[in-house]
Amino acid sequence: MWLDNASSIDMLFYSPYADTIVNFTKNSYLTPLTIGLYGSWGAGKSSLLQLIEQRIEDDKDGIVCISLNAWQFEGYEDAKVAIMESLLKSLKENETFLEKAHEKITKLLSRVDYLKVGKSIIQKGLPYAIGMLTGNPLPIAFNLSADTLDAGDLLTKLQSFKTEYIKEGEKEDTITENIRKFREEFEDMLEDVSSVRNLIVIIDDLDRCSPERIIDTLEAIKLFLSVKKTTFIVAVDQRIIEYAVNIKYPQIDGFAISSDYIEKIIQLPIKIPELSPKDIENYLLLLVSQLHISEEGFETLINEIYDNRMMLRDKALMYSEIATIIENEQCSYKEGTSKSSFDADASIISKIGPTVSSSLKGNPRQAKRFLNTFFVRKNLASLYFGEDIDLSVMAKLLALETIEIRAFRKLYEWSSNFNGEIKQLKEIEYRIKDGKELDEEYALWAPPRITKWLKSEPIELYKQDLSKYFYLSREALSSVESISSTFSESERKMLSAFQNCMKGQENLRIEELKKMEPVSQRNICDALIEHFKADSIALNIIAPLYCNYADFRTDISEAILQKPSTFFTMAVIPHMVIMHKASPTQFEELLNRLKSKKFIKDEICSMIKAGDFGVTTVERKV
Repeated sequence: MWLDNASSIDMLFYSPYADTIVNFTKNSYLTPLTIGLYGSWGAGKSSLLQLIEQRIEDDKDGIVCISLNAWQFEGYEDAKVAIMESLLKSLKENETFLEKAHEKITKLLSRVDYLKVGKSIIQKGLPYAIGMLTGNPLPIAFNLSADTLDAGDLLTKLQSFKTEYIKEGEKEDTITENIRKFREEFEDMLEDVSSVRNLIVIIDDLDRCSPERIIDTLEAIKLFLSVKKTTFIVAVDQRIIEYAVNIKYPQIDGFAISSDYIEKIIQLPIKIPELSPKDIENYLLLLVSQLHISEEGFETLINEIYDNRMMLRDKALMYSEIATIIENEQCSYKEGTSKSSFDADASIISKIGPTVSSSLKGNPRQAKRFLNTFFVRKNLASLYFGEDIDLSVMAKLLALETIEIRAFRKLYEWSSNFNGEIKQLKEIEYRIKDGKELDEEYALWAPPRITKWLKSEPIELYKQDLSKYFYLSREALSSVESISSTFSESERKMLSAFQNCMKGQENLRIEELKKMEPVSQRNICDALIEHFKADSIALNIIAPLYCNYADFRTDISEAILQKPSTFFTMAVIPHMVIMHKASPTQFEELLNRLKSKKFIKDEICSMIKAGDFGVTTVERKV
């Protein structure tokens, strides 16, 4: 199994990026510098940061590298203070700085304590703070670090704070002055350590933080820490930063400041490209290899691929090539595995890789999730059914579940009537084989990604009783949440925008949806239909979806047919009129089926067809 952790082995072949960034950090004349390492969630930012840190450690050459995790600051009252304090304490533990700058770091930590109290002054008022200083110092003591309290000189420090920090009537000026003093002292401290040419500060997981924390952290870098001989490397999803900026600094007269704000703080943006389907195929195969090959043997395998530039080819790695390297280099297998088990797993993933790779969004995390699901089900299959299951079939069905959840669920419905064959799937396969177009009934199966799946091994799936396989994946057949479990941040926001949409804004949300990538549009449509089935969104959202996305009209019609008779009140008529206008022939078929179920009356159908929904004499129950 694969955890969602940074990897010390470069399976994504990001080394050129790491080398490029490290080369920039070696040039002290470029400082102060903040590098933005941009990539979506799961793109491998943490793995790239680990490569950068390894290269710096291997060839320090006057460079000190400190790694911080911004998510750890989330629980602090003040993120600015948290990152400053964390950095200084890390420097205090560093051998180079411990020897040559211990006293100055201690003084800087005291100034951070003063800044903590300063925030309390702004929040609670100057008289309150002075009263605490002169009367009862205990409440303010809780804002000071443990080091301060242990020193035994609390009253002396508080008096020093009163002298240095507080000037009656000049609260804002004194805070600005202390920012200036901190910067000066921080820069002087770095200059005193002449053996250090550059301090590299790596900040990961910033995009996991709340918008307020993101802005506080970036502003702490800009205001306090960005001085000569410092380089900050911030790994983040650029879209999350832009969102955080827009939350704190809303648009003025339609003008968004997010781009200007980010450019002011991050001087060197470096974007990690989305992995291509070929890259994802390679990654899937290498992950399976890592599962079976010893650590030393796997490093040898990666080095061979690098040395022969195999990852730069137009075609994906082949399982036979991996097997040849393993054999030629005499790579050993991990305890509990063998060549035969590796061959079995790698063969299956190699066959399904080309089919599923384009649906994993170029995202290494999604690739890991896919393989984790496969191996969990493989283990469950052995416990439930022993050897009475074909892992190739299980993998192919998992690929369909990943590629198009609606088709996966439709196949489940068809397979429940298995009588020696799945007749609908057989008809689709024959039509695809003969080069015939699929009619509207099977439009869901027409996209290239689905036809590619239909042609992948094992073929003639319609001959198989799939009940055992669907039993292993039953959590994906009924849960509304499962359909959005792998959503990107932008997809989650779009889904939330629909769920919280005010009446009259439905078409605006649709226009926003149309601007997203086609895969994201399909994902959102799938999720909205599932939420409609679960009654968590209403027909006012589904109606414009029906009008704008013809591919989903059959699914929407089926979802409407599943509704109880109590659903069909006068309130739904205006939305049905809109849907009828978008596709009269198809919608009239739905109306006829609703009439046959006695859910609506003839006069209501006539009103919908005529677009007349202003009649007040019709009963509430239609």
